[in-house]
Amino acid sequence: MNVVREDHGTAVLLVVDGQVDMHTSPELRRHLRGALEQQSSPLVADLAGVSFIDSSGLATLIEALQGVARYGGKLRLVGLAPAVKNLFQLSNLTSIFDIRESRAEALEP
Repeated sequence: MNVVREDHGTAVLLVVDGQVDMHTSPELRRHLRGALEQQSSPLVADLAGVSFIDSSGLATLIEALQGVARYGGKLRLVGLAPAVKNLFQLSNLTSIFDIRESRAEALEP
């Protein structure tokens, strides 16, 4: 897995590529925590390059969602591949995550 951070004013975009599983989710968590420490908002995770995500990856994203809520920020997801989007739907996570269709839309204040 690879994570690239892009700063856009107060917004932070994390472009995630590869599989997010129990072996790689700590790396994603590290990047998310860095943005949370700066109280970035919106904090956007572009998951277009993610082909697989397991429960540890979902837990990492849920932790980030709770983290932004502590300071009134926003976490947005964008670019969910069909298999990843299906997992979010099956887990009923589409009702708690703000999922956007494009990076531009996700980065809006």
